[in-house]
Formats: sequence, C-alpha cells, structure tokens
Amino acid sequence: MITGTMKVKEILENYPESFEVFRSNGFDYEQPEDFLKVAGPDTMLRTLLYVRGINQELFLYYLDNVVLKAEAERQHLLEDFVPGEKLDFYGNTICPLKFTFRDALEEIEREHKKQYGVSRKCYLEFGKMTDDTCGEAWDHGDPEKFPGVFFSKEFNEYLGLDFQKKTEGMFTGGFYEKVNPVLEEAGLCDPENIYNVYGVMAETFLIDKKRLGDLPVPRTLEALLDPMYENNIIIFGKDRETISNALFLYIYKSYGEEGIRKFAGNVKHALHGSVMSKTAGSSRSEGGAIYLVSWFFAQTCVRKDVEVVWPDDGAITLPMYMLVRKDDAERVKDITDYIAGKDFAEACAKAYTPPMNGEMDANLPPGAAFQWLGWDFIRSHDIPTLAEHCLEVFWQEWQRLHPGGVLCP
Repeated sequence: MITGTMKVKEILENYPESFEVFRSNGFDYEQPEDFLKVAGPDTMLRTLLYVRGINQELFLYYLDNVVLKAEAERQHLLEDFVPGEKLDFYGNTICPLKFTFRDALEEIEREHKKQYGVSRKCYLEFGKMTDDTCGEAWDHGDPEKFPGVFFSKEFNEYLGLDFQKKTEGMFTGGFYEKVNPVLEEAGLCDPENIYNVYGVMAETFLIDKKRLGDLPVPRTLEALLDPMYENNIIIFGKDRETISNALFLYIYKSYGEEGIRKFAGNVKHALHGSVMSKTAGSSRSEGGAIYLVSWFFAQTCVRKDVEVVWPDDGAITLPMYMLVRKDDAERVKDITDYIAGKDFAEACAKAYTPPMNGEMDANLPPGAAFQWLGWDFIRSHDIPTLAEHCLEVFWQEWQRLHPGGVLCP
C-alpha cells in the first residue's frame, strides 16, 4: 500500500493517519505542516528513514496497519458525494485545523451512529483532490439542497448578495454564551445571527529588518500605500486565482481604487504563507522587506532580524464561519456544539487563529485589535463581484508597473 519510494508529502496527503506513526517514531511535531517543512515534501520515505536510522520494513508494517485500521473505522465521513445531494454537513477549514477537525467530526459521527443507528451525510474537503472553495455546496443554486451545517472561510460567494437573497430567513445563530470581547468590539458578531463566525485569520506584518534598511517599520494598513515601500511587499498567493482578495477589499473600503493602485506599486511578489516564513530573513531573490502573512505562518519564522508586527490600526481579518439551517439545527446540534465549544476554540488558539468562543484565552499580543469589513458593508455590496473587480484593478496596475514580470515566482 505504502512504499519506500513514495514522497513524504504524498503519504501524508493520501493517508493522514500516518502522521501518528511518524510522531511515535521520533518525528515530534505538532502539525503535519511543521513536519513537512523540516523533512521536505519531496523527500522519499526510504531516504528519511535511512537518515534517521529507522528500519524501513518495520516502519512500513506500522504504516500499513494504521492505514488499514483507519480505513476500516472511517465509515462516517463521505469520501465523495453527488453534487446537488442534500448533506447534513459540508465544509472546509484552514490547513492548521483540518486534521483536528476531521478527527473530531469522525468521532462525532461515530457516536451519532451508535446512539441513533443511522449515519448522517457529512463531507469535509480534505487532501489534494479538493480545491478548498466549497463551491459544490451551491453549484445547484437550490436553497432546499443546502447542507444542514455549512462550514467555510474567507470572503466568498456565500457572502454574496445573490446567496443572501435566495437563503433569506433560512439560517440561525446565537451559539455562543460568551464571545471573545476583542472580536466583538471589532464587529465580527453578526447582528442578524446568520453568519456564525467561529474564528478569524488575522493578517500581520512580517518585517525583514535587513532588507528594510533605513525605511521606517510600517505599522498601519495606510502606511503600506506609501511609495517609499516600492517593490518591497510580499502578499499571499500561489497564482492569480489564489491571491487573497481580503486585503484588496479592505484597501478599497478605506482608500478606493486609487489606494489599490498605490499598493500595487509596492508589491514585489506573491508567495504562499509557508514559503514566506522560510523566505523572510533569507537571501532568496524572491524575498522582500515586508510580508503580509497570517499570524500562524508569521509565528513559524524564527530567523534573526525578522520582526512580527501586529498593526496598530488592527489586523485585517478573514472570517471563518458556519451557516446552520433552522430546520436542521436540532439534528446537527452535536456538530455545532463542537464547533462553538471550548475544545475547538483551544485548537484555533493553538493554531494562532483567534476563536470567537470567549471562554478560551486567545493568547493575543497586548493591545491587539482587529479590522473588520463590516456586516453593513457585506449586506450592501456584492462581495464576490467586488472582490474580483478589486483584484482586476490591482492586477492591471501591477502588470503596468512590472511589464513582463511574474507575480507568483
């Protein structure tokens, strides 16, 4: 099933339960992503085991056994589904939380089957075969086929006006007895109790002091528009389709299209967050002085002369939220209880993803604040259309200023 010539990343993506075998054999990392950064995603298993002096035959035996056991037990989450099929749960979350959430959802469904004798239909986007967009949940556009619990992230079509109109009166909220006061103050609690934000991705500034030189350390979003930082900023993205739209929405709201054009002149490249954390403080040619990166990835960079700056005007936030159908709320209560509960909030906090649950210490830096696009803004603008427009404004200006340049090297 698993061979020594398979790459470590390939094994972890296809057989997530294999991570525990690595951990029990001396690879002591909290998350698979941390392990891959050190081991190298393209490293063959036999090479890794040889370097560590681990018996390959015995290790493969352990891997095969844990995979077979997991496959025998994993009968509770759908591996695939027919688009348009009514599901009890459909969702996706950020990489640092995927393993934790998947394991918890498996256990919830196992207990549900034991108690009620029937299985629910639950699908979690996971692994390399998914595009992480949650798009299939709304491909049909039929509200009656929408999942009982929908679990999503970022600014996407589910915050759009068309979706809001077609699903009006359909969802419920109020799952938290106590909310994070900092997120509440920022306005992330939906006053209409439709979108239940369970946590946020907070964008921070990762500063390479050597590359910055004599320039002042930027400490606000507005500062990033100053031409003194020309060609010095790295933003998140692997290609044009995955460039984070959140930043442009926030700039547009406060500074309009002209603000986006000013910002475009300061952007050098777009890199994935995991690459940013390895590039900041290095001599790599694709590096820059300022990296706009999630708090999670910022924490993984420990190089000398690299500083994490929490913006004085608040970190911009990308919402992670759930939508819960009123007519399914009781039937999926065990799932929503977990999402809104302390255990998952603790997992969010450990992943440097501030949770909404106010019973859990989010471990925020002193004085940390957040920016939020605002529910009024979301309900008066078609977010997917506006996000695409803002990206196009940025893209055209960046290409004009960098003729023949490559944004995502």
